[in-house]
Amino acid sequence: MRDHALMGVTTAARTAVALGTLLILARTLGPSDFGFVSIAITWSAIVALVTDYGFGMRALRDIGAERERAGYVMSASLAAKTLLVIPACLILIPLILLVLHLQPDERLTAVMFLLGSLAFSYGDLSLTVFRSIGQFHRETKIVVLTAIVHFVLLGLAIWLSNDLLSIGLAFLVSRTVYALCALFALSRILELKGILRNSWKDLKERFRTSTSFAIDSGATNIFAQLDVILVNHLAGREAAGIYFAGARLLQGAVPFTVLLASIHIPRLAHQLHNKNLMASSYSMRILGEYMILGVLFALGFYFIGPLFTDHFLGPDYIELNALWLAFACFTATRFLAAGFGVQLIALGTGFLRTFGIITSGIVTVICYWIFIPAYGIAAAPWVSTLGMTILSVIYGHGVYNIFQRIRRSKKASQPASDQPEMPASLSLNEKAGI
Repeated sequence: MRDHALMGVTTAARTAVALGTLLILARTLGPSDFGFVSIAITWSAIVALVTDYGFGMRALRDIGAERERAGYVMSASLAAKTLLVIPACLILIPLILLVLHLQPDERLTAVMFLLGSLAFSYGDLSLTVFRSIGQFHRETKIVVLTAIVHFVLLGLAIWLSNDLLSIGLAFLVSRTVYALCALFALSRILELKGILRNSWKDLKERFRTSTSFAIDSGATNIFAQLDVILVNHLAGREAAGIYFAGARLLQGAVPFTVLLASIHIPRLAHQLHNKNLMASSYSMRILGEYMILGVLFALGFYFIGPLFTDHFLGPDYIELNALWLAFACFTATRFLAAGFGVQLIALGTGFLRTFGIITSGIVTVICYWIFIPAYGIAAAPWVSTLGMTILSVIYGHGVYNIFQRIRRSKKASQPASDQPEMPASLSLNEKAGI
């Protein structure tokens, strides 16, 4: 429970500050400018996720199973990520500054959001090791302190000027502080000079072993970001700003899925690696925790959402009041899918997760293109709910089948003396299962 409490504090600090500052931006900037911010944040997050290449999830699983390899895993992961970040910056920064049709202040702001998101992703990757080895208190200290810095800097930017450039600069500085603090904390327990000593063979191996996680994580998060991008494309920047304000409130629940994943993936992976007989029972506990949290968040969004729209965002965002029921249903199904998904990660079944994500994602994108032009942003959260329902069914079926195979394998491997004797009264046909 101590680990749960520490991760709860970490998640609450991270979520409250990130969510609070963005919602204040929604109120002060208005739907149109906030629509630009939402698109800049969304695209920057996608780039950061692509350059992560699943290294974080792979490290969480690898270090959880074999803690003595933490130094090698983290140095190789950070070095491999850097090999992706450098070309991404060399391509995207000139593209933003010279090609995209944006205002001058929007160009610079977009670059600062991109660099800030990449810095933030370095910090998240660095903190993976503390979750994997059970030192949650170290991550909690870093996240809480840097969250305060983030809130203060963005608050000052909003209060002093409330323009896009100031907000972008504050975002970049605060995320850089977070990354530097995380890397410094990591350097105190691991030798970071090993990052420069990784051979090409080590880096190739890290890429190879992380590919399934990269496809999994990339597909999951990119499809999760597509709603804002497609709303912007199909309904305009102002509609995207309105939709993102509500969707961003929902994002406040997402870190709690990460919280549980950070706790349960290493533990379940460790149990499976050591062939612990209680692994299937632990699997049911994981699913139960996700379902309970999902229902609680769904009820909270349904009842509090309209009050949030009326009393905080104001009349410019009144369209959100028609979306809260759909947002609540989406939240519940998202937690259900996550409960099955983290088990698939611990089980090492990357293909099944990838298949589920791509299948549900394709259905979702097709439905966005059909229903958003016809029904506006009101259709978007219902389409997302459909996609998550499909994903939950695929994941759940996969987890059930895998654990059934594990049980059958264990029974088959038991010595004959360990098998329970059949009652003498059973006929030969009954013994044969006929």
